[in-house]
This record gives sequence, structure tokens and C-alpha cells, in this order.
Amino acid sequence: MNCPYCWTEHRRGDLHIRCGERCEHKGEAFPARKLKKGRCPHGMPAQTGRRCPACGKTLESEYLDSGGRNIAVIGSADSGKSTWVGVLVHELQRGQVNERFSGMSLSLVGDRSRDRYSRDFEQPLFQDSRTVDSTRTARVLTPEPLIFSLRFKKAGLLGTTRVDPVVTVFYDTAGEDVARAESMDLLTSYLNAAEGIVLLLDPVQMPKIRAMVGTTGEKTEYTEQLHVVDRLGELLRERRGASAGALLRTPIAIALTKLDLLRDTIDAQSPLRQPSRHDGLYDEADGLDVHEEIRGWLDRWYDPAFDRTVGTTFKHYRYFGLSALGAPPVDRNRLAPGGVHPYRLEEPMLWLLSRFGAIKARGKR
Repeated sequence: MNCPYCWTEHRRGDLHIRCGERCEHKGEAFPARKLKKGRCPHGMPAQTGRRCPACGKTLESEYLDSGGRNIAVIGSADSGKSTWVGVLVHELQRGQVNERFSGMSLSLVGDRSRDRYSRDFEQPLFQDSRTVDSTRTARVLTPEPLIFSLRFKKAGLLGTTRVDPVVTVFYDTAGEDVARAESMDLLTSYLNAAEGIVLLLDPVQMPKIRAMVGTTGEKTEYTEQLHVVDRLGELLRERRGASAGALLRTPIAIALTKLDLLRDTIDAQSPLRQPSRHDGLYDEADGLDVHEEIRGWLDRWYDPAFDRTVGTTFKHYRYFGLSALGAPPVDRNRLAPGGVHPYRLEEPMLWLLSRFGAIKARGKR
């Protein structure tokens, strides 16, 4: 298993436990495999939490019991990664997605994740109607992961009902970090441990779209989206010792954000203008329709080399189009008066969940 804080890999028996209050070695760490009937090697009751031997942070029992699934969220600074994560958790917990998936519930795991979500996402987005802070570069600070548990009710044997938890770890990193070779040491372990990757593409980073919709603020430097994919592929191949021609097997969901800005570039008959058909499961036909639409959009408005690069780097990939807010913010600090109204926001996550086997897929190929 991988620690969700420093992403180093450990066997469960190698995780650390500490001697308890009654032990003369109080606070001393020892490998979990040396725990005997709840007692430390000195024969006294031990503390209950298990800690990572590398970083010393306590790992939540639900994460340990489920095995956890690390999902890396990558994108340039203005692609809306933090906004996407913040609104996604809300939609899975109490929004329309939760209503369409009966028997599903979401809870944040551990005080660190609960406090971070409340402070960094729920408060600004849903109480103050303001934008969330941009992801800080890993060269300055490695942000805390957001850990949450999705539970699904499923029919068991002899009419019983079981609950299958899927504990997910999100860590969002600036796309600039992925594009810069010098930042990679801080991110390599995490990206290598990720069982799924979500890459968010900011259309405003693309010259043709920028010329059409204009830009806000005084920003003059932009991240080349193609370079992010190139560098990501190089990084994972180097880490795994894969040949240059090997396809990476980690599934990657590539989502074009800010669809609300792109209305004039999307045909009225496009599947992106139609309601989502993911109701209680992942609809494969709808997903493929959107995939082909975004593929064509990228060829026309960005660069045909992008799809060719993705296709020769990843074995399993799919394109998505979404809007996390539903309307552009008034400025860099304030949301539109109508608040948060996401559109197709959840689909990258649903696709990954279907690949993990957590939810069923209709018409799966």
C-alpha cells in the first residue's frame, strides 16, 4: 500500500505503531508486525493508530482497510483543478449526482480531510460564493491530500445487502510542476502510485480560444497543454523503467473545462449540449459520444498532435467536457450571482469508478 501523504510504498506489517501511555518507552515506534494481542514489544497496551514509517503521519483505518485508490489531478494553474475537486465532493455527497446514484454515500476520511474541505472548498464555494485559491506549486508547498470514502450498497448472497467502500485520495498539482523537470522529484512517487489520472485542460491556454474569448487579468504566460502530456509520459516511463514505445496502463481521464466559455464553438446537436445519461451507472455510449466530440474539438481548436500523443502514451484514455461552476466567475474572487451549477462535472470520476469496478457500466465494450 502507498501512504497518501508521502506516497512511499509499505507493507501493512511495516507500518509503525507507538508504545502507549503506560509503557516506559511511551511514544516509541515499532513495526505493526511486532504487535501481540494489542501490546507493544514491552508487553504494555499500544496506541491504536498506524503511522507511515517515512513521514510519520497517521493513516486512517478506513483507508488501510479498503486499500485506497490514489487519483492524481493535474492541470495548469487556471484549469480549475481545486474547483473541480471541491464541487465534485459536494455533488457526490449531497448534489444531483448523489440523487442519481441511489445507495451511494460519501464521507470525508479523517479530521485533516474534513477540515481542509470545509476551509478550502465548502466555505468559499458554497457559503461565501467566491472562487477557491489556486494550487500552489510543489516547489513551494506540497498540499494535503483530500481523502474521502464512497460507499455503495450492493445485493449480497441470500438477499443480504453489503456496503462496498471505495476510499479515494485526491491530490491536485499545478500543471507547471509536471512540465518542469526540476519539480518532478516532489511528484514522481505520487504520480507513479496513482491508479487513475485526471488531466484538466484549460481552453484559455489554447491560442485560438484565447483570441476568441479574450483573457482576464494581466497574465501573459501560459502552459502548453501538449508539453504536460509529453512530460507526464516521460516521467512515468522513467519511473517504471518502461521502453519509449510502451503504452502506459494507468487510465487517464482528460477533461476540457469551462464549457460555459465554449458555447459558440460547440454545435447545437453536439452530445455536449444533451443531458447526461449516467443514472446509477456509467453509460458507455454517452461517454464515447462525448469522447469523440472532444477529440474532434481538440483537433480543430487546439492541435491534432495532442490526440496522437495521448494515443501513443496511454493505453486507456477518454476525453470529457465539463463546467465545474456553470458560469464564468464575475472576477478572480467572486462567482456568478447564480452560484455553483456544474455540468457533466462528475463524468471523469464515474468513468474511473467504472474501470475500478466500483459501479457498473451500461453497454461496456
